[in-house]
Amino acid sequence: WMEKSARLRNLLIAVKLSEGLNFSATFRSEAEEKFKVVGTYKTFIKVQDLSFKMVKTVSIKDAYKHWASRYEEDLPYLFESESEKIIPLLGNVKGKTVLDLGCGTGRYSIALAKKGAIVTAVDFSKEMLAVAKKNAKKANVKINFKQFDLKKGFPKGDFDVILSILVFGHFKNIEPILKKIAKALKVKGICIISTFHPQKQGGKFALVQSLRLDARKYTQTKKQYLDAIKKAGLLLEKTLEIKFSKKVVLKAKKDGVNLEPYSHKPFLMAFKIRKK
Repeated sequence: WMEKSARLRNLLIAVKLSEGLNFSATFRSEAEEKFKVVGTYKTFIKVQDLSFKMVKTVSIKDAYKHWASRYEEDLPYLFESESEKIIPLLGNVKGKTVLDLGCGTGRYSIALAKKGAIVTAVDFSKEMLAVAKKNAKKANVKINFKQFDLKKGFPKGDFDVILSILVFGHFKNIEPILKKIAKALKVKGICIISTFHPQKQGGKFALVQSLRLDARKYTQTKKQYLDAIKKAGLLLEKTLEIKFSKKVVLKAKKDGVNLEPYSHKPFLMAFKIRKK
């Protein structure tokens, strides 16, 4: 009995120590180190399950409300690996009109405004937008920020580029929003979409692990995306499966985080599509 109690205490301590680490690969890596004394992989899986059971499910709006202040610091390695692949897909954006759908804290809006793009950035979370506006002011760039719920409509305008990063996973049916994107794009305009990879979605992970909060997420396969893109009358130009880059793995290692075991499988899918 004493041995079982001590083991459970260690499990709870490891869960507590994992707070502040968001991406599940990071949690697994850190927890594995804590659990060398326990020893078995089966025990470690139980720790993951225990951690997930402690997660509180909230609305998407509430999840991002609480996440806004720490969103960027929670996912630095994911964001860096993602942007290394996404930014080159956009090419020269100077003077082009860009719509950032679900801009969050303004990561891409600000980066593209710095490159001379004319950016409209929308998000349904006023808390995320507040952080984005603060970041844009600090970066000394002009961006047209708007609070907008994509489930209730679509921003007006004609755009050269539309960007939607880690947003589609909140939609059960992605075809309607792709059709709206098709209407809003100029002829030969491009759209970049990224979403969590289906194999990532297949495991248990909370949307906001650092705060132990979860919200509804939907999983679409690569085929479902390709079919929806085709039905929207858009042309697929490129598909990417994004992994942690070697540069990011080395950077994380210097920070004391071992991402190497999780760098061999993609955690994001991205699509570059164009209006015919």
